[in-house]
Amino acid sequence: MRPELPLYEQIKSSIDRRIETEEWPANFQVPSEEALADEFGASPLTVRRALRELQADGVLLRVQGRGTFVIGPRMQCAVFSLPDISEEIALSGGAHSCRVLQHAILGKDSPGRNMLQLPPEETVFHSRLLHLEDGTPIQLEDRYINAAEAPGWIEQDFSKTAPHSWLLRETTVTTVDNTIRAIRADEETRQHLQIDGNQPCLLLDRSTWRDGVPVTRSRFIYPGDRYRLRSSHEARTNRVVTMTTGKSR
Repeated sequence: MRPELPLYEQIKSSIDRRIETEEWPANFQVPSEEALADEFGASPLTVRRALRELQADGVLLRVQGRGTFVIGPRMQCAVFSLPDISEEIALSGGAHSCRVLQHAILGKDSPGRNMLQLPPEETVFHSRLLHLEDGTPIQLEDRYINAAEAPGWIEQDFSKTAPHSWLLRETTVTTVDNTIRAIRADEETRQHLQIDGNQPCLLLDRSTWRDGVPVTRSRFIYPGDRYRLRSSHEARTNRVVTMTTGKSR
């Protein structure tokens, strides 16, 4: 576990790793909160928070009267090309707009710095953007940027400039990793997306590197009833998947 993270995050990461490596396979019954508290040297409340967030992430399922079970590892996709959402909206005949909710340099003690795993002396930018089609929220975007790889990021006005297109022009990326999973959004996300607590969402978690150096970490959240993701693959050439996006109509 990484000691710089809060204890509940360390517990989440440890459990998540067991699921991803299938040490805890699908349908595995998770040990009790008391057993996990003893293992991690934590209080039951801390363990409960970690389990609750993993349930919200769609990794665990709690069955009343039976216990908590593993749903299974998250789906990993070899997706390199994700079209810019503003272009997709334009192609579908809609009008794109973007609200900048946050656009700042993260402080040295900000937990968000852990998203990029950079040394403490490196600068990290963070932007939270809400994308809308014809006034309806369809994507909440969180991007963490290695300032050394994209120094001009903080000077951009992303209510007027498409972030995806800007990054393609200004940075070099050699490796992309994507994880896609269903989640239950937290209250703040629900307010931004204008959805209720029962509405499932799709989370696309994307990391990029240039020759092993982190460039970005991005999290895109889509309301499940307003958006779809479609992929295609050329089997003959074994080319990587290209993902396209489109609003559900």
